[in-house]
Amino acid sequence: MDQASVNPRVRRAWGAAGPRSPLQREHTLANIEQAVSTLSEQVQEMETRIGANEDNVTDALARISKMEKEIVFLREKSDDLENRSRRSNVRLINVPEKAEGNNMVIYIERLIPRLFGQEHFPTPVTIERAHRLGRYADRTRPVVVKFLNYKDKEKVLRLAREKGPLFIDEQRISFYPDYSVELQRKITGYREVKKKLREKNIEYANRYPAKLRIRHQSTYHLFSTPTEVEGFLSSLDE
Repeated sequence: MDQASVNPRVRRAWGAAGPRSPLQREHTLANIEQAVSTLSEQVQEMETRIGANEDNVTDALARISKMEKEIVFLREKSDDLENRSRRSNVRLINVPEKAEGNNMVIYIERLIPRLFGQEHFPTPVTIERAHRLGRYADRTRPVVVKFLNYKDKEKVLRLAREKGPLFIDEQRISFYPDYSVELQRKITGYREVKKKLREKNIEYANRYPAKLRIRHQSTYHLFSTPTEVEGFLSSLDE
């Protein structure tokens, strides 16, 4: 052992080694034993402190983990509430600027039967509110429409899918559900697996909030993540 690294008390006791008389040897041995005892107590105290610190760290990590789970839960709850508040909404993309004149609500109420046919709406559609998103710029702003009747909203989305391309003044428009940014991100995450499903001619459909239902060989499968769909597709290739 390097003498410089030895505790000063031990070094002093060590330096007194090699005494000439038995009494001196006993005294030196007692000093060494005392130094060892003191060091042992110090080591034990340090171990106790380290153990306490480890317990504190473990406790802190557990609390952090709990708070992170609570944050995730609250975010999901908030996002769910936001999407429920939008459940009667539809987002229209590429409606020509200023086509609505001074009243977007009346414009949309007249536009819907004109696009899909009056026969689908024997009772006039009632729009609670409708407005464009963002400030006017070079690009066409999307329009958010809130239907008074949820069933009308569902009918419009269904007819938009069935009818195919829709146009206003030779400008193609699209109808989409009005989802939150987070939910839209999750739905977009299925884009690649949807492409693979189409290549295999496998029928699929979106399910709220961000699930994908697949029909394969007359059996329906419901998936919660794109990774689950990838696993299903891999199993088909085995």
